[in-house]
Amino acid sequence: MELAVFGATGGTGRELTAQASNRGHDIRVLTRSPATISTGSALTTVEGNVLDPDAVSATIEGVDAVCCLLGRTPNNPDDIVSRGTARIIAAMERHGVERLVVLTSMGLGSSTSAVPWYVRLANATVLADLMADKARQEERVMQSDLDWTIVRPGGLTDEPGTGEYVHGVDTHVTAGPIPRADVAEFLLWVIETEGYVHETPSLTTRRDIDIEFLWDQATGVARRVVG
Repeated sequence: MELAVFGATGGTGRELTAQASNRGHDIRVLTRSPATISTGSALTTVEGNVLDPDAVSATIEGVDAVCCLLGRTPNNPDDIVSRGTARIIAAMERHGVERLVVLTSMGLGSSTSAVPWYVRLANATVLADLMADKARQEERVMQSDLDWTIVRPGGLTDEPGTGEYVHGVDTHVTAGPIPRADVAEFLLWVIETEGYVHETPSLTTRRDIDIEFLWDQATGVARRVVG
């Protein structure tokens, strides 16, 4: 399978491209800095920005599926996530590519009650603009005619993958810590099996929330606000 990946330079994106390559998939990546991507026989880079329709089109043309892991990054507008996703959807429709898997976060839509009170507070205050942009992203995806899936993970960590996670659209779980490696594994499973089409599964673990995790999440919020 040939995949187009947007947001491949982030932590989860790097995990996804590495795992996809190991599983025999060919990957096409859009990046402003090709030198930051570890290239190989299975990976092709397209230099450009997700707001550039021509660069997005070149990344998507001829692929079998698209995985969107866009996040807010420096030197980009605050609405980069929703605007970039709109460019991706338009290019997919133009090239007849139907499968789209998007990574957002728990705390959006029906998963609002699944996040702890302090996350809801952060989402409503310091992260309000970012969450509003992600909400617009989800809305644009849901309004498209694509075979989309929106995956909402809990709090991302850089720990090794465990394979011990829970997912579903009706899971009554809290947004606990989940390694990016596990998120990448689940995204690939969704793509390969065409699971959860037109659904918004939550993805998390049943691990306890400890002080180290809370600190990591707090510093992560600070970086996103500054960025």
